[in-house]
Amino acid sequence: MILLAQNRNFRLLFSARLITNIGDSVYFIAAMWLVYQLSGSSFFSGLAGFLTMMPRTLQFLIGPIIDRYSIKKLLVGTQLAQACLLAIIPAAALTGNLSVTLILIIMPVVSFLNQFSFPAESALIPQIMKKEQWIQANSLMTLAYQGTDAAFQAIGGALVALLGAVSMYNADILSFGFAIVLFTMLKLPEHPQASTKQTIPDQCKQYFIDLREGFRMVIHSIIGKMMVGSLMTNFALGALVAVLPAYSDHLGGPGMYGLMMAGMAVGTLIGALVARCFKNKPVGKMLIFGYSIGFLLWLAAALVPNPMLSFILFSVSLVFPGCNNVLNFTLIQNVVPQHLLARAMSLVASLATCIMPLGSLVGGSLSDLFGSPIIFAASSIGFFLYAAYVALMPSLRRLPAAAAVNPENYGFSA
Repeated sequence: MILLAQNRNFRLLFSARLITNIGDSVYFIAAMWLVYQLSGSSFFSGLAGFLTMMPRTLQFLIGPIIDRYSIKKLLVGTQLAQACLLAIIPAAALTGNLSVTLILIIMPVVSFLNQFSFPAESALIPQIMKKEQWIQANSLMTLAYQGTDAAFQAIGGALVALLGAVSMYNADILSFGFAIVLFTMLKLPEHPQASTKQTIPDQCKQYFIDLREGFRMVIHSIIGKMMVGSLMTNFALGALVAVLPAYSDHLGGPGMYGLMMAGMAVGTLIGALVARCFKNKPVGKMLIFGYSIGFLLWLAAALVPNPMLSFILFSVSLVFPGCNNVLNFTLIQNVVPQHLLARAMSLVASLATCIMPLGSLVGGSLSDLFGSPIIFAASSIGFFLYAAYVALMPSLRRLPAAAAVNPENYGFSA
């Protein structure tokens, strides 16, 4: 927390993300439950998950824009656009025009605009922080993402039951307003490319050059190999998102849904906060150990008959994966040149999540056929497959500590 007191820009960045995620945490619970409530089908909640996650696969298109233009203006503009779109849902409810179709149209558009946040904020950290502070800064930003999820998803189901799902949209709109104010207060040096005057054809040509450069950098490096393994876990997590409303309904209703969603956030948050304790541990061994333990705990959560014990085991299953996420981000920040970092982080996010929409559709469909408890249990296999893949891939198995990685050993300039 000392970083927040010492660095004004990081304090503003952290606060804006924290406030926005408070609204987003409750909004996601409300949106998914509203779709399930209006349709009464796991297929439609699976479709909602698919449409929400699909824009994440397009995040690679955003990286070159962030590398070339003002991050501050991009953050403010996308936050404002999301607030305006979300306001349509309460307005439709007031006029009696609310429908599943309308929600399903708005969810992916809002999700696409939200994809600017992660690569933009990740690219800002090396600009505003010292290198030795990166792991701590990444941990705190994960706290901003996951901490609010843990707190507000835990009570999100209860708030939806008490106040109604539509009311939660208003909370998210308000959070965007606060975030816009904080982002406008950031004091960053002028981006060198932001002031250059180019014709639109020249800008388009440069955009595709930057895009190809980013693809070559990621796919033909150690980062690409890391992303192959993440496809396995993210397919499983996509299926989980689709099946969780029905599975939680089986366990106890909307309150249990919020609790299980919070379990994901709590586990990931704890992992992020303890990541500093493992900064000198080899990343390869951490991946094998962490995902193996996560698989066993998730499977146990599916098999125990007690809902609260299932919640606890499921939460703990995400601790080591959450720790590994922070270490992976720091490793990427250490090996990739700063002027290419937004492209790298956006491509990582796209490749990591490109399989999640398919997992959501498959999970929702299979849940209607075989029942949500079976699909919830089967989804845990994704963690096991990731651990096995890393163990069988020498270049990943031998990855050193994130802070000790040498860029030149992996095809990058020091």
